[in-house]
Amino acid sequence: MLDRLTGKPVHLYLHLFCCSLLASGLPASKIPLSLATMLGVLNLLLKADFRSYWQQLKTNRLAWGLWIYLIILLISLFWTSDWVYASHDLRVKLPLFAIPVVLICYPIEKRSHLLWLLGLFMASLFVTSLINIGAYWHWWGNKTYDDIRGLSLFASHIRYALMVVMGIALCIAWILAKLPYRIIPLVLAIWWIGYANYSQVLSGYLALAAVAAVTFLWFLREIRKTWLKAAISLTALACIVTVVIVVGNILKPVPHKVIMHNLPRYTESGNWYWHDTIDPHWENGYPVIAYINEEELSTGWNAASEVDYYTGKDRKRRPLHYTLWLYMTSRGLHKDSAGFSKMTAKDVANVEAGYTSVLLTKTGFRARLNGLKHQLEHPENPNGHSLLQRLEYWKAGTGIIGNNWLAGVGFGDVDQAFETHYATSGTLLEKEMQLRAHNQYMTSWISAGIAGLIAFLIWWIGFFRAAWKQRRYAALCFCAIAVCSFLVEDTLETQVGVTFIAFFYGLFAGYFQINPRLTRS
Repeated sequence: MLDRLTGKPVHLYLHLFCCSLLASGLPASKIPLSLATMLGVLNLLLKADFRSYWQQLKTNRLAWGLWIYLIILLISLFWTSDWVYASHDLRVKLPLFAIPVVLICYPIEKRSHLLWLLGLFMASLFVTSLINIGAYWHWWGNKTYDDIRGLSLFASHIRYALMVVMGIALCIAWILAKLPYRIIPLVLAIWWIGYANYSQVLSGYLALAAVAAVTFLWFLREIRKTWLKAAISLTALACIVTVVIVVGNILKPVPHKVIMHNLPRYTESGNWYWHDTIDPHWENGYPVIAYINEEELSTGWNAASEVDYYTGKDRKRRPLHYTLWLYMTSRGLHKDSAGFSKMTAKDVANVEAGYTSVLLTKTGFRARLNGLKHQLEHPENPNGHSLLQRLEYWKAGTGIIGNNWLAGVGFGDVDQAFETHYATSGTLLEKEMQLRAHNQYMTSWISAGIAGLIAFLIWWIGFFRAAWKQRRYAALCFCAIAVCSFLVEDTLETQVGVTFIAFFYGLFAGYFQINPRLTRS
């Protein structure tokens, strides 16, 4: 309509503007995401080329999996009782329908436009990642962070980690496509790989491994000599086995390094030690409730810190004295004046920040593994521990599926089903920690039964097959990132997560339909 009135491609300009808002807004802010979605739908309605829209929807087989999945979710509303929560969930998932419809009915046709949108996403991602690192390392600002999760200022650290890995995949795609200025994606890829490692997000590590696997298969596919392909495959398998062994050794429980009998009764200063020889607890192979003299320890601590030993709390709101015990134990120090004399100013700062083990102060992947190991060694309280909480969520989800495996509980009753399960299962999770499955496959099954799970799997298997057949590296990586995130997150239950999936899925699905690439498999 506007094109006819003005004689100019106004609808195309509006469409590109909306897509640009989505691409640049994903790493930066939720505000432009909703605005761009609504404006994109309005532009589609004003353009009013409904015959073309129907033709695109009807012929784009890549989108059929998504439509079937959404239809099955809607059908499950027939046995939903909580319509208040159902309406809330529908609003959250609305972009999963609206954005692909816009991008499939009015697809991005020109390669230059596709590259512009992907470039905008990468530029926004670089700027926000630079701001994140600068603020965390105090290049600017004076905010004190209690946790590595504070590294993400603009979105959930989990969703942001997925976008960082997507940025790495787009850098590799840039190089593979032999686009100009290839030094730019090389520098950006190095930056983002470092960022992904430093941020310690489990979803990010899984996504990065998935991109590495796709990249390996991509290059392996190009090799025609069977012997060379076999040799490279065996080498890769050996590398994987080595990594598994190394990770397994890191996660393996530390053997006890102290024999709990005939312990010394006095400190070097001649004061009594307190030892619990029945249940001393263990940290990094050393007993926590042993070698303790609080008079000596409190004196040393209060001279070194403004946080009181007895009444103070660390920045994670836990009793400081117990955090100190754990930390000193992890270093193999006695909890007395002699042991505290070996604590550095950095150690004191770590205790004040809430670090319960010196192993947790390391950075990168090793620090994340140490964190997971620490959780597995202290499973008695899952609250505040991401892995232990997820185990509780998956346990609850499995129980709900066991009772509703065929039809599910209904799209709107998922939250209610978890509340009921937690109330009757005697979970150790505190009320505010009693969340949903944190596994999108499980959530799809709980929502709409076995049909919902099958439709969800068909949706993503179909997308991967099409991307592989058309040799679309970036799309393959996006698919790998998405399916890995679904293992440990309800990615489609948050605005940023659902918009990230909807935008890239719709962008690639629409572009593939207009620009098919038929090549050898």
